[in-house]
Amino acid sequence: MRAAVLHGFGDLRVEEVPDPQAGPGEVLVDICCVQPSVTECMLIAGEPVALHRRLADALATGPVRFGGHEFCGVVRAVGPGVRRYRPGDRVTAVETLVCGHCAACRNGRTDACVRPEFIGFTRPGALAERLVVPETAVVPVPPGVSAAAAAAIQPLAGALHAHALAAVAPGETVLVLGAGVMGLLAVQVARRGNAGLVAVSGRSPAKLALARRFGADLVIDAAAAGAAAADPVLAAVHDATDGIGADVVIETAGGSPGLGLSGADTLELAARCARRGGRVVGVSVLPDDVPAPLGLLRERSVSLLHPRSGAGGYSPSGSVFTHALRLVARGDVEVEPLITHWSTGIEAIPEAVRITRDKAAHGAINPVQVRLDVDWGRP
Repeated sequence: MRAAVLHGFGDLRVEEVPDPQAGPGEVLVDICCVQPSVTECMLIAGEPVALHRRLADALATGPVRFGGHEFCGVVRAVGPGVRRYRPGDRVTAVETLVCGHCAACRNGRTDACVRPEFIGFTRPGALAERLVVPETAVVPVPPGVSAAAAAAIQPLAGALHAHALAAVAPGETVLVLGAGVMGLLAVQVARRGNAGLVAVSGRSPAKLALARRFGADLVIDAAAAGAAAADPVLAAVHDATDGIGADVVIETAGGSPGLGLSGADTLELAARCARRGGRVVGVSVLPDDVPAPLGLLRERSVSLLHPRSGAGGYSPSGSVFTHALRLVARGDVEVEPLITHWSTGIEAIPEAVRITRDKAAHGAINPVQVRLDVDWGRP
């Protein structure tokens, strides 16, 4: 089969690799649609974020399969012992795979697994024609959810984790910094959750228009003052809250080098926009060496939180992925309006990575989706 292979930072090629086979407890999936995540694109370029050191060590031994944890597909075959799935089922999968054997897993706390693996990061992902995943990671896609939406469900799961971690109480003010894909999903989750006033800041008129469509009460043009973008955001938040600040700030903006704003600037803005005793949830992927404004956070008693990855769950009846797909299926959250760029065929993957790496320059909101010639079936 054909798959993307990373030969070195910045050197991603599509080439022939061995066909995968489903072993015991595993599911073989024909990839229908995949999108390279922003984190994956940063790592492919060699940026020092997340699992950079681990990837660098792997590349030191030769080319590696890398990327592709946001995808959907159709089950091609199942291995011995698989009971829940059969060929033709439409599925996606959770990117975090727990070991199932450590003390945390044995005690029912898989979120604290000490030896997790990650699809597309520590094992082959879906930047390929086919993928093998454990049955335990597979998530069925319900009727009414398109392939495009199913492939983009992981960021929505992340927005749900952020909202849950912030423990938004009824009527609390939520400010979303950044109107990219994660910010616009966070707006929709807040609007459907307990939030009172929902505010969002951004620089793109098109994205801010989507924020209004998705129910934001206050839309702030962060570009109104050019490079001094923090001023209009902070002023608007204080004006809307009688000087108190937001109860919860969801930080999705990251840095904006083109405007002279670093990740540290964004974190400081988030801390200043939060009320005393408020919460800041850091969602954006920042370089490992970005300093946090610890003095300001301590002075204002503001908590800095980071949502967990993977499925997890808050109800015995389903995981966060299951809930995210349900929200899309019943129309509570819109994902497809965020998908602005797509291409066809496995050979388009390197170009999709290049565009996703610099979405703002190409007017993209969601990562570029790559669609393969696989029959998704009836929605």
